[in-house]
Amino acid sequence: MPAEGLTLKHQSWYGELDFSTTPYQGEMQEDVEISARVRIVQNRSVSNHDVAILSSVLPPPDDAIQYRIVRAFHGVDDENGQAITDLSLEKVVQQYVL
Repeated sequence: MPAEGLTLKHQSWYGELDFSTTPYQGEMQEDVEISARVRIVQNRSVSNHDVAILSSVLPPPDDAIQYRIVRAFHGVDDENGQAITDLSLEKVVQQYVL
């Protein structure tokens, strides 16, 4: 039986964004507690069907915290005009095997 795991889809620098701990209520979604918000170089293939791992080393350590992408916003940075993707992340309870 195949084991569920992760495949590297995209790697990028990231910057942490300010966020509130108020639950996010999107279209047809339950209240979701956001654990982190980050900004990456724009990649429109990154979506809310993906898992994110924030790490300063590659490959990430086996105990690295994994996050489910709750929302991916693709836009332009107001300050420098660079194409960006902002990710709202929720900590994953059941971790995938790396």
